[in-house]
Amino acid sequence: MSWLLSNNGLLLLASLFVCVYIYFYSFVRFELAKTEPTINPEQSISQEENSQIPSQNKFNVFDHVCKIPRVDPFSPDVMAIFEPPKPKTCTDQPGLFTVRYNKQQKLYLLRFNKSLFVKLFPSVTHYACVFYEIVSGPSDKPIWNKGSPFTCSNRIVPRSIQGIVVECFELGNKSRILQRDAFSFVQHLVGRNEANDEKRSRAYPSVIMLGIDSMSQMNFQRTMPMTAKFVRQTGWSDMLGYNGLFNNGFKNMFDLLSGGSPQLWEQHCDVKRLGCLDTITFLWNHFHNSGYLTAYAEDSLSLAFTRKPVDYYLYPILKVFKEIMEREGRGQGESDYCLGRRESFHYVFESCLQLVQRFMNETPKPLFGLYWTKTFSHEDFSAAARVDRNFVRYLELYREHGLFDKAVVILFSLHGQRKGPLMRLASGFLEERLPMLHIYLPPWYRKQYPDVRNALEVNRRRLCSTYDLHLTIKNLLTQVHPNLEFEVVCNSCMSLLYIIPENRSCAGANIPEWICSCEPCRRVPNTELMRTWAKLIVFRINQYLARKKLIRYCSHLKFEHLITVDHQELYNSEGQIVKPADGIQRYRIKFITQPNGVFLGNIFINSQNNIADVPYHRITRFNTHSKCVDGSINNNLCVCR
Repeated sequence: MSWLLSNNGLLLLASLFVCVYIYFYSFVRFELAKTEPTINPEQSISQEENSQIPSQNKFNVFDHVCKIPRVDPFSPDVMAIFEPPKPKTCTDQPGLFTVRYNKQQKLYLLRFNKSLFVKLFPSVTHYACVFYEIVSGPSDKPIWNKGSPFTCSNRIVPRSIQGIVVECFELGNKSRILQRDAFSFVQHLVGRNEANDEKRSRAYPSVIMLGIDSMSQMNFQRTMPMTAKFVRQTGWSDMLGYNGLFNNGFKNMFDLLSGGSPQLWEQHCDVKRLGCLDTITFLWNHFHNSGYLTAYAEDSLSLAFTRKPVDYYLYPILKVFKEIMEREGRGQGESDYCLGRRESFHYVFESCLQLVQRFMNETPKPLFGLYWTKTFSHEDFSAAARVDRNFVRYLELYREHGLFDKAVVILFSLHGQRKGPLMRLASGFLEERLPMLHIYLPPWYRKQYPDVRNALEVNRRRLCSTYDLHLTIKNLLTQVHPNLEFEVVCNSCMSLLYIIPENRSCAGANIPEWICSCEPCRRVPNTELMRTWAKLIVFRINQYLARKKLIRYCSHLKFEHLITVDHQELYNSEGQIVKPADGIQRYRIKFITQPNGVFLGNIFINSQNNIADVPYHRITRFNTHSKCVDGSINNNLCVCR
């Protein structure tokens, strides 16, 4: 009898196991069915072209190796969440002081509008102003001095002053600030050979780079239509195959300016240590050595220098502006959008305008300038719509002062959106990976270098990266200095001024596999099944670390949160979505673990909807890699104890 009971017990357990297996198997198939792509390829087509060629109509890039679908910026799912933001101003008062420039004396003048003051403050009869003057201190670090109160009037700005904060207050009640404003100045440099500068300005192409953080190709068309229209004019080329490198702002900017990743410089110095960046050669150093005036402006810190890296360096001045305002108890709170009574980005592009005004026509010099803003675009994908009109106005002012007659202009970003509602849409995979890049060649340059113009037209639909953009900018120098030689960091990367060969892979463009757009994916909803898969990847990581006997160095990981899931899509030679020949469906799952891990893992599902593989070598960790273990895979998977 006991034998029968024991066998009955075994039969019961076996039956229960079969039931559970059938239930789980059915659940997986049901969930997979919900996540199977049901897209119509036409949904990702821009309506502005009607060509019948798949590569022209449906794809940014279309060859045997790389296929990047063309996404409609105005698809219904995007427009359902896109709401142009309400106007946001930093003040409702016109400025009492305005800036003028005396070309003969090469001096700035601050003009006080007394009639406007009377109109704004009719009851105030006794008032005064005070200047906080920003000058160069030790190691070229800006310092400020508070002047004595004076009768509000026009004032000449000495060349030694890099910036000014001006306050007007009521006499007898200094705590009542009537208006406060801040101005930075691109001052005339003394000691330069003006004749040589003028001669070089005729032969050397000036290079002005205008950057907007977190701006994908699609979101640029969506949120900044006026600016997008401006860059469709003659001379501009939009690089549709431009693929980002990282989701990290520091790494992206570092790679653009140095031509190599921070890891390549580790033997030189620790790039995270203050002072290291001062010793590294960036793009502006090459231009400075070739006789260019150089400028770097940004409204939020990307790279920290202890010394002035260029002739005109704006960020430390903006930092002093903020310091003065907060010291006086009149800061702007936690928001970086406003700095005083102006939008932060205004200072960046106003500085560019001053550079163009001073040195494009008045006293011509060859220029290299990088102007980067993130305060209006980084946090909210729709916020750029708020500044579109202002941005175009600056472009029009640059044109009035001759920028587009003489300079190569690059309008760019370094990555797309990384968070927010866009990331949950089907197009989120490409929104993240395809930043905008528009390159302008002035008329004289197009005439002198027709092959370059043709190369850019071809390269519009070829895969390229930030490393290629770096080489392109260097190439502008070697055209006028053929004997210049630069260290080769990436053998397969190349300048966009030459035709990029077809069938280029992401590896050939030095683009990391995890951010490559050539194997496009469609973002799918996060479901309980996807969380189960993420937990399985975490289990496999722990299993790997245990097998390698690394658990005494590495933390045991626990799944915390699912971020995104992407399903890879395959296209045939006609641009149609097809099923994989091997029957394996490939998913990329991004998730967070405890302790302190952000991972992207791949999971392969076979035709029977069973898990076929979770390859260790295709797991990517986004935050800092480990230094407590050796080996690339070990460093990637281990979170040190």
